[in-house]
Amino acid sequence: MNPFDPKHWDPCNEALERVHEFLNQRELTPQDQADIRRHLTDCPPCGDRFDFEEKLLERLKKSDPCQCPERLRARIKALLDLT
Repeated sequence: MNPFDPKHWDPCNEALERVHEFLNQRELTPQDQADIRRHLTDCPPCGDRFDFEEKLLERLKKSDPCQCPERLRARIKALLDLT
């Protein structure tokens, strides 16, 4: 599999778009899960990205929650309300 071949990008984009669903065990069909697993195994760059995302999620789950300043919360909320 050549990661520089544009024909390779569509499956990568699709798999990477669903990585968070996969990591958070959201509603994916068994076939979708198998397809993502297969792609991550067959495509080292995507597999590396998945490994990074998985480790990051584990660290976030283990970390202590922090309090962010109210001003930052308001700014984030305002940005989210724009979408």
